[in-house]
Amino acid sequence: MKIQQNAFTVLERTSDLLRSRMLTEQPLWYKVVANNPPQWDLTRKVRLENLQQAQEADLTKKSSTALLKTKLKPSQVKNHLLKTRKLTYIEDELRSLFYDQHPWELADPKSLIENEATLNAKYDWSKMVQLYKKLDGESVVQRTLYIKANQPETTIIEAYDQARHEYYRLKMNEDIENSVTLEESTMFGAVFQKTPLEYGYEEEQKVLEKWRVDAIQQTEILTSSRESATSSGSLIGVEEDKEDSEELSKNFEGLLDQASQQN
Repeated sequence: MKIQQNAFTVLERTSDLLRSRMLTEQPLWYKVVANNPPQWDLTRKVRLENLQQAQEADLTKKSSTALLKTKLKPSQVKNHLLKTRKLTYIEDELRSLFYDQHPWELADPKSLIENEATLNAKYDWSKMVQLYKKLDGESVVQRTLYIKANQPETTIIEAYDQARHEYYRLKMNEDIENSVTLEESTMFGAVFQKTPLEYGYEEEQKVLEKWRVDAIQQTEILTSSRESATSSGSLIGVEEDKEDSEELSKNFEGLLDQASQQN
């Protein structure tokens, strides 16, 4: 696609039209734009380093005819030079790596609030356990970044492994504490409420049971209405047959009377 520069060069093109007398009057915005020209050219330019890289990469490839390319067509160059660069963050790569290795961690409820500077200001990532934050994969990510920032000689993989092992130890301690607390509470007669999942299953079962009862009732009503319609239709047919036979007998008797009178 051709680079569009119409908006940026509108003043120059209008001046050319006025000089050539194709426009007889100045537009109302002409002096304003002339006194306050745009400061930035927002049109995308082909970067020479990208053009050189593209030429070097494509020229080294052999075509289907096994001949070495010495010149590129314009259509082979312009397609990918003006594309915006993809934004990549090390945090996203660490999150993907952690949840790929620990898919069951995705079953835990997650906070959808973005990580802002004001939110992370109250966290001290010199330790992984935080007072106002649940222990999860994001803790591993932030702890990894802290280790990498404060220990420059450590690679990102080593920092990630260190944070991951700290997470394992804390997670095991948390699971043990939860199981012991549950056993102690049960021993002392604690009665736990239903979990949201169990409550949802029960409510869903109530709706399904009501739907089953309603469906049975509607089926019985439809069956009885069909049977009544069939029986009434058969009775009407019998009565019509009787009427037809009576009319035929009357007509036959009338014909016999006429024949006897003629004789």
